[in-house]
Amino acid sequence: MPLWKNGTFVDDPWRFVADDAPLPDDEPVFVTLARWRTEREALAARNAPLGLVLPPGSEWSDITADLSRFPVIAVEIPKFGDGRAFSIARLLRERDGYTGEIRAVGTYIIDQVPLMRRVGIDAFEAADPMLVKALEAGEWPEVPHYLQPAIGDVHAPGETRPWARVRKPG
Repeated sequence: MPLWKNGTFVDDPWRFVADDAPLPDDEPVFVTLARWRTEREALAARNAPLGLVLPPGSEWSDITADLSRFPVIAVEIPKFGDGRAFSIARLLRERDGYTGEIRAVGTYIIDQVPLMRRVGIDAFEAADPMLVKALEAGEWPEVPHYLQPAIGDVHAPGETRPWARVRKPG
């Protein structure tokens, strides 16, 4: 599946592994939150990179100390109207201080991509051919006015917000 990151499509060595499937020894794989909880010791001993999948409605406060073990966290979007991945990404960045890649996986549309970047999602698995086409064409349906501050430097070019809430330093 195509992966869009840093403004271009890139090769993706990661693969998703079902909870009941064996893990390959030398490949970077995603595991579910449930599998991490039940197999934590064995998974932590792996030499190959391990990513984490957070489905909508996840509560991960019991593993916050483990987040730095995961270079990539995938947030699932079951349908384009489900905004819980936005909240998960923002909490990972602001509350938990996660600095690795946050990847959107699932069903979403090009109009949501700039908003996902604003909350800290920085990689996008693109399954929909229309989404792939829009990203390849450089379509970017940016909204130039926001009320909330963004995570990182993802503001629209020339954006000023004297009337909006701004993030406090530190």
